[in-house]
Amino acid sequence: MRLRVFLVVLMAILAVIPVVAQNSGSGQESSAAIDAVHMPEPKLSPFEKELLDTQKALLDAMKRGDKAYVSNAVANDFVAITVNGDPGGKGELLDLANPSKDQKEKPQPIFYDFKVVQLSDNAGVVTYNVVFPSHIERYQHLSDTWVKEGNQWKLKFQQTTLNLWSAHDL
Repeated sequence: MRLRVFLVVLMAILAVIPVVAQNSGSGQESSAAIDAVHMPEPKLSPFEKELLDTQKALLDAMKRGDKAYVSNAVANDFVAITVNGDPGGKGELLDLANPSKDQKEKPQPIFYDFKVVQLSDNAGVVTYNVVFPSHIERYQHLSDTWVKEGNQWKLKFQQTTLNLWSAHDL
């Protein structure tokens, strides 16, 4: 019981931090940009910076509904494992690339805690967390595997893991 109360209080605090950080910014952020909330980043290697920039550009394109960009950034043999364990492919990911018609009314997802694991010079995994404020499965952890084909990074695999306690914290 104490753990549950602690987790609810912790999540309430974490929900307030992005709002305060967002409201205290310079106000010059693009409304189309992905709001990435995280602690100050350690110095990133050129590999990590390039892969994080690629990841955030894909998330931004998904938010804008830029299907051409998403299609180009995702490998044809892309595989996704969804939050409930079902497999999906490139077509399902493209279907999710739709601009929200009510972006100002609907709470936007909060992306944070981006990390890169370098697998080789041409492959890496980007992990990050996301909060979907108005969704029952609101707290999720994603792992995206990227492979460099020629000079372009391609998303090859994505797995979404639900934080189980989040589905029951209402």
